[in-house]
Amino acid sequence: MKLKAVVITKYFYPVAAGIEVNIRETYKKLLKMNYDISIHTSTDTLTQKNVLSTKKEIIEGLHVQRYPFGLFGFSPKIDWDNTDLICIHNFNVVPHLFILLRILALKSVGRKQFKVLLTPHGGFTPEWSIFSPTVKFLKKLYHNTIGVLLINSTVDIFRAVSEWEKAEVIKLGIRPNLVKVISNGIEDSAFGNVKKLATPSIKKTVADLGTYIIQVGRIYPIKNYETTIRAMVNIPKEIKFVIVGPAQDNDDYQESLKSLAKQLGLEKRVIFLGVIQGYDKYYLIKHAQMMVHMAIWESFCNVVHEGMSQGLVCIVANNSALPFLIKNGVNGYLVDTHDSDTLAKRITYIFNNKQSPEINYIRTLNKTQALQHSWTKTAKKLADELESLFNTKYRAKKSI
Repeated sequence: MKLKAVVITKYFYPVAAGIEVNIRETYKKLLKMNYDISIHTSTDTLTQKNVLSTKKEIIEGLHVQRYPFGLFGFSPKIDWDNTDLICIHNFNVVPHLFILLRILALKSVGRKQFKVLLTPHGGFTPEWSIFSPTVKFLKKLYHNTIGVLLINSTVDIFRAVSEWEKAEVIKLGIRPNLVKVISNGIEDSAFGNVKKLATPSIKKTVADLGTYIIQVGRIYPIKNYETTIRAMVNIPKEIKFVIVGPAQDNDDYQESLKSLAKQLGLEKRVIFLGVIQGYDKYYLIKHAQMMVHMAIWESFCNVVHEGMSQGLVCIVANNSALPFLIKNGVNGYLVDTHDSDTLAKRITYIFNNKQSPEINYIRTLNKTQALQHSWTKTAKKLADELESLFNTKYRAKKSI
C-alpha cells in the first residue's frame, strides 16, 4: 500500500526557480518509492496573481491542485485523517501559520496520525535586509517566538538544505534532533549528452553570444546582479554577461539593471535570456567561460551546483551557505558580496588563465563532485529518513 503524501507550496510548475525545481525533482522521484503524492499550490506565478487554472491536473505523475492566493494565503483541502505525510515548503506567515496551528490542534486531540516534513529552503532564516522595517520586525518576531514553538511542537523532520542552514536554525531554537541536512541534487539533463540533445535554437544563441560569463536565477534584488554588471567595466571587452531566469513580482528590478548597464555603456554586453530549461540550460551553462553568483544570501544554491556539474569555475559571494559549496582557491573563488573591483580582477584572472593547470583542475574537480549529487540520490536520502519515521510509528502500533 502506498503512503499518501501532501505537498504544500506557494508556487509550482510552470514556475521553475530553485524551490520549485527542488519540489518537482524530489517528489517525482519519490513516486517510484511507494508514495502517492499530491501538490497543493496557488494559482500565482512569480509575476502574476491568480492566472493558473484551479482545475486538477497531473504533471509527471504528481497530482496538482491549485487555489487562489488571497490576503491569508490559500487553504489546501486536505484529508487529514487519511494522509500519511504532510510536506510543507518555505516558511511564510501565510498560509504556514494557519496550517501549523491546524496541525497543533489535531495533535492536541489525538488526531495527528501523520508525519510532518518542513523544508524552509532558508525561509526560516532569510536575508532580513530585503524586508521593510515593519515587515522585518513582525516577521522576525513571528519566526523567533510562535514559529519556533510551532515547529518544535508539530514537525517531525526539519529538512535543511545545507550545513549553514542547519547551524542557523539550531541557533534560533529549533530542536537539533529534528534537523536533517539533505542538500539539493542535479537534474537528469545535466548527465545527458548536452551537445547532442540541446535544440538548434539554443546552439545558434550560444554561437551568436560568443564569449560570455553566466548567472542563473530569479531576477530579484537578493541575487545582486548589479555587482557583476559594475565589474563588467573592468574586464576584457569581448566578454558578455548572460542572465538566465524569470523576473519575480514585477520587472522593475530588471529595468533598473538594464538602466545601470546603459549608464555604464554595457547595454550590448548584458544579455537577458529569460527562462531556459532542460538540456538547453545546461548547453548554455557548459559553453560559458565561468559562472558568477554574487547573491547577498543563499541557503544552498542550485544553480552554482549546476554550473559545477558542467565543469565551470564558479565565483560566488562570500556569505551565507555559498562558502560551504565553494571553497576559495579549491573548487572556485569567493569575493566579498559588493566588491565589484575584486570581482573584475578575479574574472579577468580566470579568463586569462583558462588553460592553466590550476583552472583545469578546478573544472575537473567540480564536474566530478557535482555529478555525484543526482536528484535520485537526494530523494533516496529523504526516503530513508522518512522510512525511519514510519518504521518507528509502525513498531509503536504493534507494541500497543
